[in-house]
Amino acid sequence: MINVERRENLRAYLTALKPYIVLSTIVFVLSIAVGYITYGIYPEYAMQSISGLEELVEMLEGLSPLEIMLLIFINNTIAMFIAILFGTVLGIVPLLVLVLNGFIIGTIVRLLLVENGLAFIVSGLVPHGIIEIPLLLLSTSIGMRIGYEVLLALAGKPSGIKNEFIKGMKFFFYWMVPLIFIAALIETFITPVIMYLVAGT
Repeated sequence: MINVERRENLRAYLTALKPYIVLSTIVFVLSIAVGYITYGIYPEYAMQSISGLEELVEMLEGLSPLEIMLLIFINNTIAMFIAILFGTVLGIVPLLVLVLNGFIIGTIVRLLLVENGLAFIVSGLVPHGIIEIPLLLLSTSIGMRIGYEVLLALAGKPSGIKNEFIKGMKFFFYWMVPLIFIAALIETFITPVIMYLVAGT
């Protein structure tokens, strides 16, 4: 009975998030396209946007696989938590998270496409990305839904900010955090192997 009720509540919550998921997906895809195109037109500017990644890669080189996995898990958890938490700021922060991540992915895809080819890109993104990207879209969707409730309150209309915030946090910790951990495991221990096999062919 409890499981059935939980599934129904989950289905109802995801249905309520559907418009925001669609919006998040559109913004994310457009941001990837902008990053991809920008690298082709202004490669110097695009590379500046991912300059911090080089320092991150250097730092990761000195860590054990377990430490890398934990760092990825913590980083992604914090980023998605922020997207939800700061949805209270009129839903602006979740949109910024989407735009930034999409632009970076688009830039990296264009860069690696020239140097390594499409198969290498797919092998580096798909294994963990099939979990991580939907989670990113969900976190920003939750943040935007909370932001919408804030807008209703500011307009003097009935809103459920507290209720939406609590539901969003419950969903995040109960459903999303375990999946973020699984994605970090895949990214650390499986994705590199697949990339190595593809690069070696």
